Amino acid sequence: MTQVEDGTILINHKNNEFLFLANDMENDLYIIEKGKVMVFVQKGSEIIPVAYLGVGEYIGELSFFDEGKRSASIVCLEDSLFLKIPSEEMKKHCPGWVRHLGQQLTKKIRSGDELIRSKGIRKKNVEGIKPLSMEEQSHYFKLVESVKQSRKST
Repeated sequence: MTQVEDGTILINHKNNEFLFLANDMENDLYIIEKGKVMVFVQKGSEIIPVAYLGVGEYIGELSFFDEGKRSASIVCLEDSLFLKIPSEEMKKHCPGWVRHLGQQLTKKIRSGDELIRSKGIRKKNVEGIKPLSMEEQSHYFKLVESVKQSRKST
């Protein structure tokens, strides 16, 4: 971890390490400086990829604004470097109306996400994200379980 002068922090994660898990209460925003991650949700033992993100993309914007639980898990697919923007920095530097706007946009996005999750969505002629192979499913499921077990023992 390296502190950057503007209150942000550079952090490294190795391949197969998690940035965070769904339902975590950590609220910082991350920008990918180097590397690639998979965003996924878990349904029982099934790992469902939602997105693959790379350099320049950001992660954690919903929790950053509304301070809610993480809606998905993030695992590094290769060694990665992130610029971490602590939620306290947003509170220090952004006017109240910007925070309020972010909270309202986040509320709408979470509402839409829940509708899609509960009702599903079907689009014609759109290629979706391909499901993971059984081997990949097993690999990521075991990683998640390992992180959960290590958290219980601390």
